[in-house]
Amino acid sequence: MTLENHTPSLAEIKAAPNPNYLEGDYLKGVLERTFEAGNPLAEAIVEKVFTGREIKSIYLVGAGGSNSYIEPVKYILDRFCDLRIERINSTEFETRRPKPVDGSAVVLLTSHNGETEDTVTAARWAAAAGAVTVALTSGEDSSLAKTCDYLLPYSKELPGMPKTMLAYLFAAHFLRRIGAPQGRELIEGLKAMPAQLHQIKDAERERGMELARRYKDEEIYYVMSSGILSALNYQYSICIFNEMLWIDASDIHTGEFRHGPFEVADPDQAYVFLMDAGENRRIDQRALDFTRRVTDKVICFDAGKYPQVSALLSPFVIGVTWYWFAHTLSVLREHPLSVRRYMWKIDY
Repeated sequence: MTLENHTPSLAEIKAAPNPNYLEGDYLKGVLERTFEAGNPLAEAIVEKVFTGREIKSIYLVGAGGSNSYIEPVKYILDRFCDLRIERINSTEFETRRPKPVDGSAVVLLTSHNGETEDTVTAARWAAAAGAVTVALTSGEDSSLAKTCDYLLPYSKELPGMPKTMLAYLFAAHFLRRIGAPQGRELIEGLKAMPAQLHQIKDAERERGMELARRYKDEEIYYVMSSGILSALNYQYSICIFNEMLWIDASDIHTGEFRHGPFEVADPDQAYVFLMDAGENRRIDQRALDFTRRVTDKVICFDAGKYPQVSALLSPFVIGVTWYWFAHTLSVLREHPLSVRRYMWKIDY
């Protein structure tokens, strides 16, 4: 059966709301409130979850943007703790049913509204398997919140950064609890970050807008990153370009670039590089150096420009430097980021 056409008219698309959360003090205020409310709550939940239990594994579960936003937490926990840490798509988590998910596992499940069907199903299976479940959501009365043992709520005002901050705080307090110095360092860094990001987003405004003007007519973008940023390229590809702008895009891990994808590099192809200041930078730099030998169409967002922010917090820096480009692109292409064709409109 042919699917009914749900594409909005051109007039409806152009008239859709398109707020820019980087204007004024909005982002700073949201993140300050997120830290003030979330820091003591994350500490309390960590104490409850890890007291009196032998925890052997932590699973980070979500779909779409919620799935990719928590990759930095996996990166950090992989580096600084001895537990098994896995990040997995909600649907596959429930269908794969990993054997280590039992009473010795903690499952952190993320969904912005708390009603993502795949994630709620995953939570129910994890609970039935005996795991400790934690809901990371803005939907405090949602199905996900009601299914899980514990709730880490964040503001509905902003879907990305508050969620990531709460996930970071959960990981940071766990690391602090086991005596890893990175835990306390992360907490201090997250506390200082709203003011730092406010300055960075103002400093990056003109460059981001100019890049959008220069590359607004590209038909496909390849988004490249690795390490702690290795899911942001995926998130920007499927959520920003595909979902919100209806533009073709592909994400490539820079460590995989030479193993096939660089064969399609040519002077007409646009590449977006997301660079951090950590251990993986040399991998990104090698791919960037090659790409610049092939094409001048290279867009680079570099968290390393801001050494006052820990390399472990690079996703937040990239988030604001990137958003000026994405939002301006939506304005120039007359396609607001809020427009959808199928999402929330059809049964799937």
